[in-house]
Amino acid sequence: MTRRPVLPACLAIAAGLACINGLCQAFVATPGPSGAAMSVRPASSSKSTKQSDFAGITCGMATSVAVAAIASRASRVMVRANQGSPSLIQVLEQKKLLSTLENLRLLSAAENAGVKVDTVEELGLLTFAERLGLLSLAENVLTNGTTPFLMLAGSGVLGLLSLTAASLSEGSFLQYFIAGALGAPALVLAVAALVILVVFGGARRTRNIDVDEKVVEYGPKGFNYSSGTRSRSLLETVEQKRLLSFLEENRLLSLAGSLVNRPLTLTENLRVLSTLEKAGILSQVESLAAQRYGGVPFGLGGFAILAAAVFAAFTLPNGLVPALLLALPGLVLVIIGVAIGLVKPPVKSESFSNA
Repeated sequence: MTRRPVLPACLAIAAGLACINGLCQAFVATPGPSGAAMSVRPASSSKSTKQSDFAGITCGMATSVAVAAIASRASRVMVRANQGSPSLIQVLEQKKLLSTLENLRLLSAAENAGVKVDTVEELGLLTFAERLGLLSLAENVLTNGTTPFLMLAGSGVLGLLSLTAASLSEGSFLQYFIAGALGAPALVLAVAALVILVVFGGARRTRNIDVDEKVVEYGPKGFNYSSGTRSRSLLETVEQKRLLSFLEENRLLSLAGSLVNRPLTLTENLRVLSTLEKAGILSQVESLAAQRYGGVPFGLGGFAILAAAVFAAFTLPNGLVPALLLALPGLVLVIIGVAIGLVKPPVKSESFSNA
């Protein structure tokens, strides 16, 4: 997965905003021959002026939202986990956000409001998020320490341009359209930056999620072998292996909803999220999956216990009871090993690159 160049895109956006501001000053408030400001909009009453200004701001904000929606559907976002930064799962555990979700009773409240466990499946949200890479994008944004400061800087620039456009004398509909188009993302960026700082700030990596990679490069001097490490999070792996679309296409959430009555409320009452958070199980699975043989000890241990259970069942008198007692933990270990293998990040032992 490759990271899109951010600096050229930022420069292009800044140049575009400067051009918009220049056009606004040139066509909206161009001084006439006598020195008085000319207005594209004809003179009107104060009430109609306010209505036009409000309509321009509203249309500008709606245009910003529409452009963002079209851009999000245009292509898949390609990001990777930040090197050295914690994964989103580690941040959730450190900030105790899972137990907070449970203590606020948000799952049961959502279920009482009519949101079921298979609602995301019926709406196709899992496949949509997987296709656009929204999970890895959210992880990359929320766990990067520079994100809120970049967002605040962008918000300041957009807010200044919006204020400049709105403060021009004898403004027209176009002027307030531009002010709304720039002001809406400025406000969103500022609020989002403050939320990220308060909720996700100060987290650190607690478990290793780096994987080793080998690259073969061919250059003027022949083949060159190099190796390095790259961070691979659990969410990124789930997207790459298309596990979300598999879950949705096979209607597994609907199956769970049909087998268990009110599964979200049951998960909340059993304190499943807080237990996973306190024990650090999710981050442990993520770290083991990044290791080359992370799930092998669990699988081998489980098969050894199952073999002992079979031996006890056929050799010991009344050996069925001890066999069952041994088979249960053995089966659990085998399932854990298989689960870790399923979420193991795809790593090429050797990838070829033409230097």
